[in-house]
Amino acid sequence: AGWAARLRYAKDRRAAQDPRRAQRPAGPGDGYVFEGPSPLRVSFPCPACHQRIRVPVRGRLQARCGLCKTLLDCDT
Repeated sequence: AGWAARLRYAKDRRAAQDPRRAQRPAGPGDGYVFEGPSPLRVSFPCPACHQRIRVPVRGRLQARCGLCKTLLDCDT
């Protein structure tokens, strides 16, 4: 992702972690959704098969799609 998308993601992540902040609705181009108060998780579509992948928000990790077995490097 480009720098603007990374900054928007970081802002959205901070807003999802702070219950006092008003969360903006997900836009059509975002593609990710934050879920749960604790532990916070993010779900996003697999770029290969579009199956939703749900991973914890805790920094860099590798996620594997359960459907197509694609291995993704993620910075959550």
